[in-house]
Amino acid sequence: MNQRNFPTHGELNLSVDGQLLIIDGAGPANLEMVLKYQRSVIGYREQIMHAPWASLVLLHGMPLVPPEAKIILSETIKKAKTMHLQATAVVLVEVEFADVVKGFWNEIYQDAGVRYRFFDTEQQARHWLADILSHPDPNC
Repeated sequence: MNQRNFPTHGELNLSVDGQLLIIDGAGPANLEMVLKYQRSVIGYREQIMHAPWASLVLLHGMPLVPPEAKIILSETIKKAKTMHLQATAVVLVEVEFADVVKGFWNEIYQDAGVRYRFFDTEQQARHWLADILSHPDPNC
């Protein structure tokens, strides 16, 4: 495999709010950004994995990644399921080509086997996640 050493492209902010992992990202992003996410997200998940938790994903710009990074994202999300992830709510915030972006992320979440939904507002997304966390699936 070729050694690559490119700077990261895209933006990423992670935080925890109660039992929610907040993932705020803007793209397009490259493989290096996805690898940074993969390394960074572990510590945040470990903070909340003692109980059922959910992800709130806020996407901006054109949040797409190359095919090799897409595979890594899917594998990273599959790992979250083993850490009691209940669901993911996705909010497209001022996204370019929303239908393309939605289709792209549909493929990732379907491949990962995660319960997910798209929302128009963060408030709607938080409400849905709160409802899910109030009745967690013991198999997650």
